[in-house]
Amino acid sequence: MTFAQHRYAPFLVAGLGIFLLSVMDAMIKGVATAHPTAQIVLMRYACGMPWAIAFFLWTRPSAPTAPMLRAHLLRGVLVTITAFLFFYALAVLPLAEAITLSFLSPLFLALLASLILKEAIQRAVLVAILVGFIGMAVIVAGKVGGGEFDLVRVLGIAAAVASALTYAANLVLLRKRAQTDPFGLIILFQNLFPLLIIAPFAYAVWEAPELRSWVIFLGIGAFGLAGHLCMAWAFKHANAGPLGVLEYTALVWSAGLGYLVFAEVPAWTTFAGAALIILACLMAMRR
Repeated sequence: MTFAQHRYAPFLVAGLGIFLLSVMDAMIKGVATAHPTAQIVLMRYACGMPWAIAFFLWTRPSAPTAPMLRAHLLRGVLVTITAFLFFYALAVLPLAEAITLSFLSPLFLALLASLILKEAIQRAVLVAILVGFIGMAVIVAGKVGGGEFDLVRVLGIAAAVASALTYAANLVLLRKRAQTDPFGLIILFQNLFPLLIIAPFAYAVWEAPELRSWVIFLGIGAFGLAGHLCMAWAFKHANAGPLGVLEYTALVWSAGLGYLVFAEVPAWTTFAGAALIILACLMAMRR
């Protein structure tokens, strides 16, 4: 039996991918206050392009079809919006808090399945969605009670929640495309299209990076590509629902990295809200 045939292989690979993406998030936060968000998004995908091209040349996939290009262009738009919103949230919110709010994506996934795929939402799933949003309210209430609630944090929370919505839409497309499209093309288009889309906006606000920023940008590109490659492989070999549970390990990584790198100590309301959101998502996925 090869590694790919092992029943736990997709979960191990997805767990590794989530860890790599958590490190990437910490790197992004490290440069988020030094450069405009659009520039960081551009550099994230520009620095990932050499790795994506190398993987494309190594795998030598077949030429893409017109429907494939249209589907990945749509994914490129969603990926760009998700990255811009989430990177902004990382800049203004504690790392663990931004990651926790991103956990709303499985709940949005259930809503999108109802709206787009016309799947009926069971009562238990509706309850789960309500519990999830109560968890988000607990996090927001913690900010209000701690005297840390201002316009910047309001925008940061709104950006994190909106990025969870667009990320869920992207996962729907990724799951579908990963069944038929070559990995080389998926990884290439996931870097190329966001790079082209964000380029005009980044050019308008460009600031010359220092050497430290260049090193971090290169690390962001490498860790981001490796993380998404792991996730694409895992989604090809297992259903999206069970794999979604592993997303919550990001809270452990983000809390640890936030404490070690940025001296951030999450408030108890962040963990309480995270517990409610995780419970809600597990309820939804069980149905």
